[in-house]
Amino acid sequence: MDRFELQSKLDLQKWLDSERNHRDMCGMYDYCKYCDMNDATPCATASMALDKAMKAISTGADVQYAHTSLGKKFDYEKVMTKKANRKSLTFAEKFALSDDIVKTRYEILKKAFTTTEKGELPIKSRISKQCDTYRRGGDIVAKITIIGTSLRVNLPLDPDAPEYNDGKTPHVNMGHKKVYEEVPFQFKVNSKLALKRALALIEQVKSL
Repeated sequence: MDRFELQSKLDLQKWLDSERNHRDMCGMYDYCKYCDMNDATPCATASMALDKAMKAISTGADVQYAHTSLGKKFDYEKVMTKKANRKSLTFAEKFALSDDIVKTRYEILKKAFTTTEKGELPIKSRISKQCDTYRRGGDIVAKITIIGTSLRVNLPLDPDAPEYNDGKTPHVNMGHKKVYEEVPFQFKVNSKLALKRALALIEQVKSL
């Protein structure tokens, strides 16, 4: 059963339980502590997260090291508690909670940055708490961040340049924030077309 089928099943069960108990049962199940209402299938995703946590406990696994993201180990339950309490998550934690589409787009962007021609300075990735930073020599080439459920790439381009303000490349100027001073051009990668445009922008940056 895939996530969408499970979501439909849980929606039906929730509706029946609500009718039976004469109150809205949303938020009343054990898996609800893992809920993210921004997810396309919140109940299914939460239920699957609970199943994973329970399985780790029942098999005697060390829950603290049962999950890894981008090479970093973390406690899944603690991450979900942080999220529920609206506390800041690290980039690796946000990536772990992202859906497969976001993860695939991230891998494509990373490959585009780090693939260089022979003889060119290599572009290296370094993951910090806030983002994934790409450097060529001592220069920052880009930063990839995750805000909410959105993957964003930050580039050292001029957000006010006419060629980027023709309506085809929607972006945000983040230069007012210290963390983005060197990469003020923030582009949201939330569709196939946006990914295609992001890859074109990356090639421009690599040719600078």
